[in-house]
Amino acid sequence: MKTKKRFLSVKGASALVAILFGFLASCQNNGDILSANDTQNVNAESASGAYANESSDIASSAVGGMPASQYSGARVESETVTGLGSKDDRLQCATVTITRTGTKDAPAGTIIIDYGTAGTCADSHGVIRKGKITITYSGKRWMLGSTVSITLDGYYRNDTHIEGTLTLTTQLSADSLHLQFQSQLVDGKITFGDGKFITRTHNLTREWIRSSLPFNDEWVTLANTGSGTNGEASGTTKDGGTYSMQITKSLIEKIACRAKKVFIPVSGTKVMMVGNAQYTVDYGDGTCDNIITVTLNGKTKQITVTAEGN
Repeated sequence: MKTKKRFLSVKGASALVAILFGFLASCQNNGDILSANDTQNVNAESASGAYANESSDIASSAVGGMPASQYSGARVESETVTGLGSKDDRLQCATVTITRTGTKDAPAGTIIIDYGTAGTCADSHGVIRKGKITITYSGKRWMLGSTVSITLDGYYRNDTHIEGTLTLTTQLSADSLHLQFQSQLVDGKITFGDGKFITRTHNLTREWIRSSLPFNDEWVTLANTGSGTNGEASGTTKDGGTYSMQITKSLIEKIACRAKKVFIPVSGTKVMMVGNAQYTVDYGDGTCDNIITVTLNGKTKQITVTAEGN
């Protein structure tokens, strides 16, 4: 009888161990739905998109922050623009100069945002920049059809080297209440501190939701409407593969979240394709964080977007 009881006890223990291992295996599989390469693909694309957009946001802030007389005054070989750092801390480490080549009625010229080459000055959120953002503008500020072309020259955000040419064309928003820009990026290349890089071209429509306090401003990148290529990006991944991205629900960036070192949108969704892999990315409910929820093959996992895109 004792032998029988012992046998039943061992058998029960074995069944319990099997169930436990099955549960642990299930948890492990759930946690590992994204390989290191999957995580890198989504992470690097999200970081690169944020960096490219931030460059255009800084340029827009410089253009919008200067007096109208400096933007569209008489021709001048070179003039320093002051006071921009108090309006946008991302400009407090830069020397901003403007060269006007147009007239008051037909403004045109070049604005250079120069962070220098030392890379020692940080903004109030700890981000160090160096290099130049060169802005070539044409047309009355924020008027329909006016253009701003942005070129990055030796430009770094911390250890990340950001290259490319951005063109912003002012257009009317659907409700005509907010500034809206058609943003086109060509020859985009983002090289991270580990030496790996991702390339990027994009065609986006972005709205600048301005508040009475710049701290409360928002940038909204509109979703693809199903017609044309708006709301899309493409390029090569860190490991040399090709990718495409389409925004499926408008992405919202909150300037206020920068105080918490958040550099990505905080709500909205997009779909990224790399080969046969389709990643659905959800930026959340508006909470200030760098966390995204990624769905692959019907399984979901949260990851944190890092500055290094890994």
